[in-house]
Amino acid sequence: MVENLGRKVTLIFSLMALAVTALYFGGFRLGLDLEGGTRLVYSVDFERAAADGLIQERELQNKDQLFNEMREIWQQRLDPTGVREIPIRREGENRIVIELPGSAAQMNKEVSGTLGADLNLTGITLRLAGESAQWDDFPSSGGELQIDNERVRYSKRVANQLIGLERNYGNEGAPSAHTNGTSVSLVAIDPWRRLIEDVGSMSFFIEASRDTLGAVGDVASELVVAQQWKRDNPELSITEYNASLAREEGPRSRLRFLPMALDEGTLETAEADRLQALVVDENPNWQFSGSQVQSVFQSQDQMGMPAVGFEMKSFAKSDFGDFTEDNEGRRMAIAINDEIVTFPNIEEALPGSGIIRGNFTNEEVLDLVKILRSGSLRIRPSFEGQETVGATLGDDYVRRGFMGVGLGLGVVLLFMMAYYRRLGMVAAVSLIYNLVLLAGALAFFQATLTLPGVAGIILTVGMAVDANILIYERIREEAEKGRKALQSAKDGFGNALSTIVDANLTTLITGVILYKFGTGPVRGFATTLSVGILTSMFSALVVTRVLVNRQIEGGLEQFNMTRWVHATKIRFMAKARMAMAISVVLMIAGVSFFTFGVDDQDKLGIDFLGGMTMTVRMEEPHQKSEVVDMVQGIGGIIGSSAEVKEILNSAAGDGFTRFRITAKGQAGEAVAAGGDALQEFRSQIMSALREVLQLGPIEELTLADGKASGVLYLERTHSTADLAARLAESPVALQNAVVTQVSAEGASVNRMRFEGRVSDTKTLGSLQDQLLQASQGWQDSNLVPISLASPVDEVNAVGAQVVSELRDKAIFAILLSLFAAVMYIRVRFAEYSFGFAAVAALTHDVLITLGALAVADRFIPFIDTEINLPMIAAFLTIIGYSLNDTIVVFDRVRENLPRMEGSLSNIIDRSINQCLSRTLLTSLTTMISVVLLLAFNLGTGNVIEGFAFALLVGVLVGTYSSMFIASPVLLWLESRRQHGLSADDPTKKGSKAATA
Repeated sequence: MVENLGRKVTLIFSLMALAVTALYFGGFRLGLDLEGGTRLVYSVDFERAAADGLIQERELQNKDQLFNEMREIWQQRLDPTGVREIPIRREGENRIVIELPGSAAQMNKEVSGTLGADLNLTGITLRLAGESAQWDDFPSSGGELQIDNERVRYSKRVANQLIGLERNYGNEGAPSAHTNGTSVSLVAIDPWRRLIEDVGSMSFFIEASRDTLGAVGDVASELVVAQQWKRDNPELSITEYNASLAREEGPRSRLRFLPMALDEGTLETAEADRLQALVVDENPNWQFSGSQVQSVFQSQDQMGMPAVGFEMKSFAKSDFGDFTEDNEGRRMAIAINDEIVTFPNIEEALPGSGIIRGNFTNEEVLDLVKILRSGSLRIRPSFEGQETVGATLGDDYVRRGFMGVGLGLGVVLLFMMAYYRRLGMVAAVSLIYNLVLLAGALAFFQATLTLPGVAGIILTVGMAVDANILIYERIREEAEKGRKALQSAKDGFGNALSTIVDANLTTLITGVILYKFGTGPVRGFATTLSVGILTSMFSALVVTRVLVNRQIEGGLEQFNMTRWVHATKIRFMAKARMAMAISVVLMIAGVSFFTFGVDDQDKLGIDFLGGMTMTVRMEEPHQKSEVVDMVQGIGGIIGSSAEVKEILNSAAGDGFTRFRITAKGQAGEAVAAGGDALQEFRSQIMSALREVLQLGPIEELTLADGKASGVLYLERTHSTADLAARLAESPVALQNAVVTQVSAEGASVNRMRFEGRVSDTKTLGSLQDQLLQASQGWQDSNLVPISLASPVDEVNAVGAQVVSELRDKAIFAILLSLFAAVMYIRVRFAEYSFGFAAVAALTHDVLITLGALAVADRFIPFIDTEINLPMIAAFLTIIGYSLNDTIVVFDRVRENLPRMEGSLSNIIDRSINQCLSRTLLTSLTTMISVVLLLAFNLGTGNVIEGFAFALLVGVLVGTYSSMFIASPVLLWLESRRQHGLSADDPTKKGSKAATA
C-alpha cells in the first residue's frame, strides 16, 4: 500500500529529530501575558528633525504618519514573520514604547574575560585583556556584562575594545571603578536595541578632489576646518556640519565629511582624525542612497571574508553603471549610518550591484542585512529607559488556560481512540507527531508563545483531526462494499487525497497571501496557519498511512469502528430557502447591533482604541492581585479594562512597590482635550489606591522662625552628606543642614529627613517649589541623579496598536487572499460558482459571529468579548475552518456529478448526506477543544474567554453554513449559469443544473 516505505520512515524520523532539536536549542519565548517582558521607551524629537531637514515642516502636522513609518520599519526588523508578538505603541506626544516578550537580553553560553586596563567611574570604553581567542566570544553587536557588582551594557565590540558603555545598566545605584585584571563576564546578549536604534541609512560618495569638486580651494584645507569643528564640538554629529555646508552656495555646498568606521587599527584614533572628504555628484540621478537599493544579502569578498552584497533597483542600474564608469580610478565611499564602512578604488564599471567589505563578522553581516532590508529611519530615536514588567495574566488565569488546553487535547485523543479504536490510536500518534512538528517549526521561527497562541496550536491540531476522519470514513465506505482491509485502506486514502489536498491548499493559499501582504498579527497568524497546514497534511497523508500499513502488515484483517451517523436521506435543499432567510435576518440584525447598539469603548479593546497608562509607587510591598482588586473596584471602563503589571525590579519582601496600570480609552481624544481624560484617569486610580500609595515626594514640611524641616522621598539611596551638600546650594540654600536616614536599611521606600535654617523671606510654598525645582538637577558625588520619588511617576496617553494603516493593509490582505482562493477553486472545480459560494459561506460565518459577540457583550456580563488582537486571530481561524468545511462538501459534489443521475439539487443533497458523518465528527472534536477552553476561563475576563466564545460560535455556524449557505448558493449560481447556457444554446437544455 505504501511505496518507498523505507524512505518515508526515514523522513518521518528525520523531521521529528529536527523538530526536537529546534525545541531543545531554540525553544519559545513566553509572551507578555505569560511571563511579562521588557518595556523599552524611546523619544523622538520631531521638531529637531524638521529643523535639521530630515523631515518636511508639513510632515509635523501628521506625526501619526511619521510614527507609522517608524513602526513599520521596526516591525520588519524585530518581527518579520509576525510570530514574536512585539507590541509597538505611541505614548504621549513624542514617546514610543516597544514591549519585548521575556527578557530583552538572552544568553547562549558562558563567556568571560578580564579587564586589560583600569575602568574609571565615567569610562565609556572598556579594553579586554589577552589575545583574540579570549575576546572573540563577546558579541560585536553588543551585550550586557557583569564587572564585580556592576551591570554594564556595551553597544559594539571592535577587536578587544567594548565601546558605548552604559554604566550600572538597569539599576539605580552608582557605577564603580574597576582595576586592570578584574573579571568580566558576559551575562546576556542584547540583539534588540541595535535593531531598534540603528538608523539603517546607506549612501554612496566619491572622494573629494579638485577634479571631482571643481574650483573650491584646497580640499585638504577644508578637511582641516572640518576636523577642527569636530574637535570643538565633540558632542555634536558631523552631519550637522555637513548640513551647514549644504546650505551654502557654489561648489562648497557639495562637500561632505564622514568618519571611517572604527577597526582594529584605529581604536585609539579620534573621530576628527578619521574624517574623509567626500563629494555629492552634481547629477541628481547619480546621488545614490539605500532607497535605490533593491536587495541586500549575505556575501563574501575575494578573500572569503563575510561581506554584504547589494543590487540596485532596475531603474537605477543604468545610472549606477554610468556613475561608476565615469569615476573609474577614483575611490568610492559606501557609508552606513554616516560611517564609511568601505572605501575602495573603482576598477571598472559596476552594472548595478556590488559588495560592501568592512572587516565584518558573520553576526554583523546578518544584522546589517536585516537593518538595510527594512529601510532606514529618517529620525534617530533616543533611548529613554527600560523597565521589566510582570505577566499580564495572573497565575490562576494561566493555570486555567493551560488546563483547558491540555484537557481539550486529551479528550479529543481519547474520543478518537474510542470511536475508531485501532485506527483511533493511529490518529492519536499522528496528531501528537503533528503537534511536535508544528511546535518545532514555530521554535525555528523564534515564535513567542502566548496563551491564545497555545490555544491556537492545539486548535490547529484539533482541526487536523478532520483529515484523519476523512480518511477513516472513506475506508469505512470501502470496507462496507466488502473489500479487504488492505484494499479498503488503499482506496480510502486514494479517495480522500483530493479532498484533503483541495481543502488544505485553499487555506494554504489564503495563509501565503496574508503573510505576503499582511502586517503584524495578521502575518503572525498566517505563519502559524501555513506551517500548521503543512505539518497536518504530512501527518495525515504520510505518518497515518505508514502506521495504518504497519497495522495491516501486523495481521489486521478488518477495521472495527463505532458508527453514530448512519446513512441519511435528508433533503437539505428543500429547507435551504427558510434557512437562508433566517441567516439573512440574523446577519443584518447582528451587524446593525454591532455597529449601532454597542459603543466603541465597550466592543473594542485597547489594541484598537488606545488608552492611558501610569506607574504608581506603594508605601509598602503589595501583591499584584491586591492592586488588581482595588483598581477593578473603580467600575466603568477604567475598572473593567485596567491591566496591572508589577515592575519586577521593585521587588521587596513578598511583593512589589511599583506597578504599571493601563486602561483603554480614546487616547487621541485624551491628548487633544488638553489632558482632561488623563487627569480623570489619574484621579480615579489615585482615589482607588489612596490607602496604599506612597506619600511624598515631600512630607512633614515645616517652616517657623527661619527653621525648616521635612522628609524627602528619594528614588535611590544616597549618603546623608551628599544630600546635605545639595540642600545647601541655591535656591534652597539650607544652612547648618542636618540630614538623617528615616527608612530602615533595605526598606522599599528611601526616606531622608532634613533640618536647617533658611532665609527669613522664604515661605512654606516657595520652599516646597524650590525643593521640587532644584532636585531635578541634583547629583551625588558619584554623579548619580538624586531624584525625588513621587507616588505617580508618569501618566501618558497610549496609542492604538492597530492603526488605520495597518487595519487597511489587513483588510486588503484578507480580500486578496479570498480572491486567490476563488481562483484556485475555479481551477480545481472548473467553475467560479464553487468559489463564490465558499466565500458567501465564510462571509456569513464572520458576520453571524460578529453579531453574536455584540449580543454577548451587551446581555451576557460574565463573558468579555471585546475585539482585540487575539479576537482577530479567532476570526481568521473561523475563515479557515469555514473554507475547509465547505471544500469537503464541494469535493464530494464534484465527485458525484459525472456518476449520479438526477438534478443538481438531489446530487448536492446526497453529497451532503454522504459527508454528514465526517462533518459532525469534525465539528464535535473541534467543539470539545473550544468548549473546554471556554469552560475553564468563563468569568475570568481574560483574552482566552472571548477568543474561545468566538470560536465556539464560529464552529457552529461554519458547520451549518456548509450545508445551508454554501450549498444553496452553489445550486443557485449553477442553475443561473446553466439557464444562461441553455438560452444561448438550446442543445444544452435538460442538464442536471437546469433541472434543479
